[in-house]
Amino acid sequence: MNDEKLLNLKLKTEFSNPVYDIIDEAIDYAIKKQKFQKYDLVKLVMMIYKKDYSCISNTNDYREQIKLLDEYFEKEYGHSIITFIMIKTVLNYKGTDKYDEITSDIAILETALRTKQNIKTENLCIFSYPIENEEYLDLMMSIEANPNFKYAMAITYDKLKNTQN
Repeated sequence: MNDEKLLNLKLKTEFSNPVYDIIDEAIDYAIKKQKFQKYDLVKLVMMIYKKDYSCISNTNDYREQIKLLDEYFEKEYGHSIITFIMIKTVLNYKGTDKYDEITSDIAILETALRTKQNIKTENLCIFSYPIENEEYLDLMMSIEANPNFKYAMAITYDKLKNTQN
C-alpha cells in the first residue's frame, strides 16, 4: 500500500474521531455569541485558512484547541483542519437525499464562482467523485488549490451550519 492510500485510509478513520467535535462546538459557540449572519461563517473559514483564529472565542480554550488541531492536521496531512471539517460536515448527510442536493449545490456554486455566470454546471461530481473513491487527500488539495471550490465549500458550510442552529 502506497503512502497516499495509507493516508486516505487514515483520513477515513479521522472522520469518526470525536476529537474534532471541539471545532464544531467552537464554531457553534462563535455563531451564537457573535450573532453570525448569512456568510459570516464564510469569513471565519477564510480567516482560519490564513491562520487567524481571532474570531474564535477563548472560552473553553476553543481558540487554542483549534490552533493545535490545525497545526497537527497540517503536519500530519498537509492540509488545513477547516477543509477537513467542511468535508466532514457534508459527509454527515451521506446516504440521504439531502447529500445529493448538497453535493449538487457545491458543484453549481463552484461553476458560478469560476465563470461569474449562471451557466450549466460542468462537473456535478467535483465533490462526490473523490468521496466515492475515497480520495480524500485529492479532494482536500482540490478545495485548497482552487479558490472557487474553497468558497463554494465555505458557502455550503455556512448554509448547513446556519440551518442547524
